[in-house]
Amino acid sequence: MSETLERPAQAHAFDLKQAHDEGWTILEGCGPDNDETRLVGLHCSDPQAWWRVATKAREGSAYHCDALARLSEGEREQIRLRFGPF
Repeated sequence: MSETLERPAQAHAFDLKQAHDEGWTILEGCGPDNDETRLVGLHCSDPQAWWRVATKAREGSAYHCDALARLSEGEREQIRLRFGPF
């Protein structure tokens, strides 16, 4: 998987139902300037959620790759630092 994830060319609503079923979600409008998008755990810690999504993305899941592409660059970098490239 590429070190740089890009958002799909076609804009579509991201369905969070699967994410919620897996115990994580994406929060937009975070950070001091409300311009960050983060991945957080619902029924687990954030690092556990990061690991789950990064692992699925490395295995080729388009859904999880799309989720990671939606995150702020700083959030993706934190995930890469902890769990390696995706």
